[in-house]
This record gives sequence, C-alpha cells and structure tokens, in this order.
Amino acid sequence: MKKITTFAVIPLLALFLVLWSGTSNGQTSISLGSDQTSLVAGEIVLVPIIVTSTFESADIYITYDKDVLTPASPFFTGLDPNFGILANPNYNTTTSSIQFQGTGINVTLDGSTPIITLRFIYNGGSSSLHLRKSPDAIPRCLIIDEIGSPVEPYTFSDLMVNGTGFLELKSIETGTTLLWKNSTTWRFMDGTPVPNGCIPTGIVNTTITGALVTIDSPVPPATAPQIRTKNLTIYPAGKLTLNASRSLAVTGNLLIQSDATSTGSFVDLGTTTVTGSTSVERYTTGTWDGNWPPATITWHYVSSPVSGGTISSYEGSLLNEWKEDTLSTGYWKPLTLPLTKPLVVNKGYSAATTTNKVITFTGGTLNTGNRTITGLTNTGMSDARGFNLVGNAYPSAVIWDGAVTRTNVDAAAYFYDGVTNNYIPHMTTDAVKYQIPAEQGFFVHVTTGSATGSITIPNTNRVHSANAYVKSTSGQELILKANGNNLEDMTSIRFNSEATEGFDSEYDAYKLWGATTSPQIYSIAPGDNLAINSIPEMAAQTVVPVGFKVGVNDTYTITASGLETFPGETDIYLEDIFLNKTQNLNLNPVYEFTASTGANAHRFNIRFSPISGLGETTGNNIRIYAAENTVYINIPMELHGEIIVYDLLGKEMKHQSIQGNSLNRINLNVEQGYYLIKVLGDKSTVSGKVFIR
Repeated sequence: MKKITTFAVIPLLALFLVLWSGTSNGQTSISLGSDQTSLVAGEIVLVPIIVTSTFESADIYITYDKDVLTPASPFFTGLDPNFGILANPNYNTTTSSIQFQGTGINVTLDGSTPIITLRFIYNGGSSSLHLRKSPDAIPRCLIIDEIGSPVEPYTFSDLMVNGTGFLELKSIETGTTLLWKNSTTWRFMDGTPVPNGCIPTGIVNTTITGALVTIDSPVPPATAPQIRTKNLTIYPAGKLTLNASRSLAVTGNLLIQSDATSTGSFVDLGTTTVTGSTSVERYTTGTWDGNWPPATITWHYVSSPVSGGTISSYEGSLLNEWKEDTLSTGYWKPLTLPLTKPLVVNKGYSAATTTNKVITFTGGTLNTGNRTITGLTNTGMSDARGFNLVGNAYPSAVIWDGAVTRTNVDAAAYFYDGVTNNYIPHMTTDAVKYQIPAEQGFFVHVTTGSATGSITIPNTNRVHSANAYVKSTSGQELILKANGNNLEDMTSIRFNSEATEGFDSEYDAYKLWGATTSPQIYSIAPGDNLAINSIPEMAAQTVVPVGFKVGVNDTYTITASGLETFPGETDIYLEDIFLNKTQNLNLNPVYEFTASTGANAHRFNIRFSPISGLGETTGNNIRIYAAENTVYINIPMELHGEIIVYDLLGKEMKHQSIQGNSLNRINLNVEQGYYLIKVLGDKSTVSGKVFIR
C-alpha cells in the first residue's frame, strides 16, 4: 500500500458571493465564521454560514476556487431545522458553484449557530473569503422577509484563511512510479488512488522525502499534462525522476538538499522550468587549518550543477582550477576575487573547507540535456600533459560507459579520493560500469599524439546512486592494495585479449601521483607508469614489474584480491626484489614489509604461473619453468638439498641450495637455448627442461 502524507498552504479559498436585502428596523448580518490559519493540504475545511436576521425564504449561491478547494463528501452538515430545504444543496464542478434554497415563516436567526456548514478538502494556498453584494451585476444570494421584500444586509464579515506546510510525496515501495495525469483520478502504478488534496497544482509546496518518486503519464506525449508545484524540495534521501516527454513547472523555488548521510537526486529526462530560485546543496568534509602550506587539509573535486553558479559558493574556502597548459607539469590556479567569477559548467575544481559544511550552488537553472565538454587539450610537453579536470554537472549520478562519446580522449576517468589522497581510475570499457556521483569533478586524458579532444555525456546516462565507488571487474583481474601511514593506494593488472603490451587508451590508465605522504603502487610498462595495466592473454610465464614509492619510512602491506578470477591452477607470486623474497599470493594474499623514502622504485615483480607452458611439473607438485634468463623452481614443501643447472652436453652451469616452501630463482648469464634443471633433495629428486632467452 502506498502512503502520501500531506502538508500545504491555503490559497485563494473561495469567492462567496452574497447579496442581501434588509429591514428598516433591527440588524441583519452574515459571516463565514472565524479566520482559519495553519491549514495543511488534505485537511477538511469547515465553512460555517452564520446569519442574524428574520426571514421567510433564502436562495444561497456560492462559488469556490476548484484549484484550492474540493467539495468533500458529504459537502455540508448542520443544516438549521428552522430552515426548511426547498432544493437540496448541490455543487457543479464545471462552474465551481454550490446552490441551495430554503424557506420558513418569520424564521429568526440570532447568529449563535450556523445556518449550514459547508465542507471542503483544502488543496493549499492562502487568501481570503469574501461576502459581498457588489459589484455583482446579478444578485446571487437572496434573503426574502415575511412580506416578500429583499433584506438589505447591515454588515458583512470576511474570513481570512492561510496555511503553511508542504505536500509530501513518498512511495513506501521502492521504485514505485507515481502517475501524475490530467484526469479526475490520479493513481499509483498499482492502481491505488492518490487521496484528494495530494495533487500538486502550482499552489502547493512539494517535498520528495525518500525512496523514489517518478513522474510519468499514461497519455500520449502530445497531450501529456504539465505537472505544477509551488516550491519543490528534494530531501537528502529523496530521489525524483521526471520521465522523458513529461513536463514539470515549479512556480516557486527548487532546492535539492544534502547532509552528512546523503544528497538528494533529480534525474530530469523531460522538461523542467523554475520560476523562482534554483539551489543545490553539497555536504563537504573540511579539515583545512586556514594556513598555507596547511598542516591538515582535505581536498574535494567538485562541479557546479547549476548554469549560473559563482565562486561565492566557496567564500572562506580554498578553490582552484587546473591549467593543463601552464608550466611543465600543469598548474593549480587559485580562484579568489571577484566572488562573481562564474563556475564554468562541465568544469571541475578542487576545493577545501575549514569545517564540515553544506556548500550551496545557486543561480541560473539546473544543468540537463546532453553535456558536451570541449576545449580539452594536450600540449605534449611532459608525461603530465593532457590531463583535464572536468565534472559531472548534473544533480544526479551519471554512468561512465561506452555511451559516452569520446573524441581523442582515453577511456579512463580519474577520481581523487580525499581519504586515501590518491587517484582511482575507472574505464568506460569496464564490465561493471562506474556511477559518477552528482557534482563530482574528475580528470580525463587527451590521447597522446592529439592536441585537442572532447567528450559528450548523454542525458540518458543519468541515474540515482548512493555508491561512492563501484569495483570494476573485467574477467581476470589482480588488484593490489598498498596500505601504510594510515593511507592507501591500489593498482590492477588485467588480462584482455584485445590489449597490447604497450599503453592502450581503451584499456589502460596512467598512474596519477597522489599526496607524497601516501604510498604509491603501480605497474611499470615500457615508457609508462600505469594504475590499470591490461595485457594480452597469459603466456607460459608472465612477469609484470611493479613500482612502489613512499614519502614516509614505515611498515607497509600489500594485499591481493581478485585471485578468484583466475583459473584454479594459476599460481600468482609477489617477488620482493630488494629482499630477494617470493610469496605465493594464493596461499597468503597479504605481504608485510618496511619501505624507506628514496629507495629504488622497482621493488616488486608479479609472476603469473599457469600450468600450461611450464617447463616441467613433477608428481610432487614441484614446478620448474623459466622467464627470459631466469629459472624458477616452486617447491611447496619442506625440502633440503641443491638445484643444479646443466646444458644439454651435461656441463654444470650453476647451482644453489634449495629453499623449501618457496619459489626458488636462478638468474643465468648463458646463451639462448634449452637447459636441464635437477632438484636433488633429501626427500625427493626431480628434473626438468626449460628454454632460456
């Protein structure tokens, strides 16, 4: 069952037209009772008609504003028994009128009780009810005395009505669509009627509080109605979707709220107009100590969701724009005065605040429609060139996938994590697509060799999402996460038959350096450092060099995940070149070590060792294989003895002691060709043949 809780404002209630004739002696008056305030939408409004007079008959005709009031059922109560009904009260929805007639013989009403009480459902708004005789051209209400003469009224009393509040649209069932249609009955998708007084009409304030409200209509687009509301507020947990070919008019102000838990979301696939102001909030964590250089600071990459935003939103905070073509590596340019300087739509900025606070973007209209971002450059002066800071300029999340049109721009988008102080790349070619949060800034790279580029994000890629980050999987993928100094970084190695050994703009992502205090881990490819390294299908022995840098001497860990994406017979080894130590990540995915600043960056190798293509595999599961000029002997047991290398003529080339429960490595400086490897252990003796390049 759906539920709608309603609140609202009282509008222009009704226009009660009353013409009265009076006698020469005594006083005749008519009123509509006391003022009514703080009414809420959906509430029953009682309108008493109070008469002080002596009369014989009456013909009362009332008009009302149907946008403000809806006759309730029953629509009157408390008819005075002295007032005999000649014609039953009835209402006409076409003319928005109510009429009833009554008679009596010298009936005297002293004003202590109503002659009748009318019942309406209040839709919202604020105005006054008027009792009047002029400038009506035709008497609408007549009171006739005992001799048949009209009674002239002596006094009239107006009734002021007003209210404040809002109409809350909240679907209890997640994902339920609310059909707002131009008919006498509004219903939810399951057929449950929307209660009277709960339909936005342009005079009621509306809030979206939670779950999902979708504005749709079953009628053809050509006749689809324009949904109207006064002020529209989307709470931090609220989600509103306006479907394609639908129209929403906000006659007041539009506000999308944000707090520490969430940010409201509006997916506008139709047409929205706002008469008043448009404001979008963004909750921001802040640790800047107000000094420069700062002792503490948390950076956020942001983008304005409104067309007329200015840097005044960040008054008292730090705000920078990225200049790709400045200096040798690019440049962060501070933005200060004037505060009227615009926040360029589709552009990203870095921002830092002193405290946790809500930033408000205001001015112009909400960004909607396809977002084409041009003017992206690659000046080609260094490896840091070609990175441009752009943004998701929608007040909703957007999917980064193949529907994004890229011209001379790589597939990776780079997102700064203010907690880890590092960049996390996501690819349009990922199997699981990343959802870019609302108002999020991010880097893209103009393809090397191109001077300019552009991207177009389609409006249809907009979604509601609470995901901060979504793990991307694309078949076989090893993810290495480095932790230390209370910070972290990560890199991934993927196998893709369409990739090459070099940099692939569709499948690889460059390494963007984070804060110097954070560990930096990455793949080393020919001429490039990579955060995502996609390589062709696994060969007999695949070795991937891994770089590691730190800015603080500390104890660090590397944790491997994604091991389950590889065939069960594939062993994956982490080789610590500095310590001459190898660990099977399948058996223990966490490697702990110490690292110092200024050390050789090529600290590790990752070795993938599938069964197929190995030199030899013995019955004791001792594996013998080679890569380039290095022989590997994996001994998964306690074993003591020697390993000896012979050429095919039986000449000993090298020997060393066995290391049990480990991957043994022997570097050879020999001619290319086949060589025999003998493992002479105290419990087992095995041999195998390998090819050395």
